[in-house]
Amino acid sequence: MKRVGPEDIIKINEAYLACGTYSGAAAATGWSASTVKKYVQPGYKSEQKVEAVDIELPPIEEIADRLPPWYDITCLTPEEEKEIKQLWGEMLI
Repeated sequence: MKRVGPEDIIKINEAYLACGTYSGAAAATGWSASTVKKYVQPGYKSEQKVEAVDIELPPIEEIADRLPPWYDITCLTPEEEKEIKQLWGEMLI
């Protein structure tokens, strides 16, 4: 019988964090759902490093024609425009 090691515990928690279910994490790691449930750590924070993708995004004005006519995206404050670009970058990760 195979024992659960420290690396397995990390894999179990990463899988559970990704899918949110014991059965899904079990399928992803090869352990049973009861074993996954035993080793899932409440409040677990991912140890994987996520790097942002550095990409040139189109000017906001270029996407304005795709929005409903009642929404004028071209009148955003500089802070709102910065937040949108940050969100776009996070969505590309």
